[in-house]
Amino acid sequence: MSAFYTPTERTADGAATFDSTVATQGPWSAEMQHGGAPCALALHELERLAPADGGHIARLACDFLAPVPVGPLTVRTEVVKPGKRARLLAATVLAGGRPVLTARAWWRRQQPDLVPDVPDPASADPFPDPESLTSHDGGGDELSRHLNHGWIAAMEFRYVAGGPATPGPCRVWVRPRLPLVEGEPTTPTQTAVLIADGASGFSSALDFRTHLFSNLDLNLSFLRCPDGGWISVDAATSLDPSGGGTTSTRLGDQGGVFGYCLQALYVEPHGARA
Repeated sequence: MSAFYTPTERTADGAATFDSTVATQGPWSAEMQHGGAPCALALHELERLAPADGGHIARLACDFLAPVPVGPLTVRTEVVKPGKRARLLAATVLAGGRPVLTARAWWRRQQPDLVPDVPDPASADPFPDPESLTSHDGGGDELSRHLNHGWIAAMEFRYVAGGPATPGPCRVWVRPRLPLVEGEPTTPTQTAVLIADGASGFSSALDFRTHLFSNLDLNLSFLRCPDGGWISVDAATSLDPSGGGTTSTRLGDQGGVFGYCLQALYVEPHGARA
């Protein structure tokens, strides 16, 4: 296992096919992917349609149409709205010819010193340096050992507050141990997307072993391009007794906050649909 995906084919019409490795496995089933992996793969293809420089991805909105299987995936992309200041891009991820995920991204032009430097109130409570914290290697408590496979095992975690055995809000530094696509560098924004989908799990209000809390979507808004390396995740999940949930997350790097993430959750006890 050297990456989350291995590229296999790129057709003349721009569609790309990838094999999924065990690193994409999610916490609910060894046969289904963690949502962060296919969302990041969709962005990997969308970034090919964006200008090479002078801007960044300002927003990414992903919708899960079905569980994404651990197997071959095809990604098709298009430019929905061309433009020099802003460009709207779209991708569809297919498994066995069936759409399982859609993604739309806004690329935005950026220019240095365009507006005054206004202090960001979100940066008032900075994270400690990740190098000052102990790495969480998936051992220790029973729940961590239960979850330590696939996507989770492919990540390195350094917790500031909360953790797998502590339900509730969580503050954690995360970075992947593997590249997204074999043989290719992972861009900082791809890294952020790969990690951000895990926020609903990091801040879970219920035990993984008793309840399913699966996100229906992943929505990210980027102030700027991340610096790369460690990503800070400051996440909290709110639940309603009817089975609804929302995870709100602040994302940062060692330069401060760079974006925000929202996830709509579907929550139920295991076996509720049996």
